[in-house]
Amino acid sequence: MTRGLERRGMRVVVTGAAGGIGSGVAETLVDRDHDVIALDHDADGLSTLPDSIETAVLDLRDGDAVREELSGRDLDVVVTCAGGYELAALEDTTPESFRRQLDTNLTTVHTVVRAVAPSIRERNGRIVVVGSMVGSVALPYHGAYSAAKAGVRGYTEALRRELEPRGPTVALVEPGPVRTGFNERASDGIRSLSDGGSAYADVYREFEAYTPAATRVETVVEAVVTAATTDQPRTRYRVSRRAKWLPRLAAVLPDRVYDRLVRTGLPGGLLGRLIDR
Repeated sequence: MTRGLERRGMRVVVTGAAGGIGSGVAETLVDRDHDVIALDHDADGLSTLPDSIETAVLDLRDGDAVREELSGRDLDVVVTCAGGYELAALEDTTPESFRRQLDTNLTTVHTVVRAVAPSIRERNGRIVVVGSMVGSVALPYHGAYSAAKAGVRGYTEALRRELEPRGPTVALVEPGPVRTGFNERASDGIRSLSDGGSAYADVYREFEAYTPAATRVETVVEAVVTAATTDQPRTRYRVSRRAKWLPRLAAVLPDRVYDRLVRTGLPGGLLGRLIDR
């Protein structure tokens, strides 16, 4: 991965820091002599981080709580890693599930950005948002998650166009599936639907044992750390072959041909067998 000079000694906030990517980012940044504040709702997960990392347990969806925690701090960088999803056809996705996925993946970005933007602006700092390939390539049975991550992409682009003329830089990292356990947890949650008379029960049964070939957590962590610390960050980092090539193919293939290609990445599909995600 091409890198410029790496900045040192920064004060960094990492959200979703109890998860696989977030914890890896927090630990790597501390190892490289940055001060890290790790935020998550998962107290047990935060407790496994090194003592050199400051931690705070809070609901990242709560804008007031986030602002209270971060107010008065001089911050150079914020990295947002919070996320999660639930598998289901949109027809079977309840409004509660849809809202939960929007809040988990999108609202948690905004609450933190809104709280830290004054400090980031004053210090010509940086905001790094971890999105997902599905923000650019909507996947069937991941509809709510795709909508949330497409929102993250739009939010990040708007933020970049607002902030960068005032000094800060903004970067978006879009990995394909990563070995964090997200896919397995989502597959576990679909079991009740496969037995509940859904029109999509046959598809759900395919997902029950779905453990896709995926990108290593360390590969994504390195991309995020590079985006946070290099002196000349790219606006977007797509991590994995699938994350790089599928959006490009969308620009040249007819929609329904592209739809068929995307569907082959589902359980048992040709794309899922031939290419890493």
